[in-house]
Amino acid sequence: MNPANFPEANCAFGAPSDLDESQVLTIPAYKGVIRGGNLDGSEFVVVAWVPTPAELAQLIAGGAVYLSMLGGLAPHFLTTSVKEATYQQP
Repeated sequence: MNPANFPEANCAFGAPSDLDESQVLTIPAYKGVIRGGNLDGSEFVVVAWVPTPAELAQLIAGGAVYLSMLGGLAPHFLTTSVKEATYQQP
């Protein structure tokens, strides 16, 4: 998978100081804040990924998507739209 730019991206995560762009790709992202509900005020990040042709073939054949998260918190959901990810609770 390759990180993808998208219209709502408002920041980018680059390589840490001990690595460079040849080792770690910069990832465009959307950073926002949850409004409403029991997570009101919590920050969240959305990133977009595009599969390579080989990965797309694996997905079409029924392959799984594996997602790893640093920091000990699992993602609450996966989505195909930033608008879905930025849902504001009433």
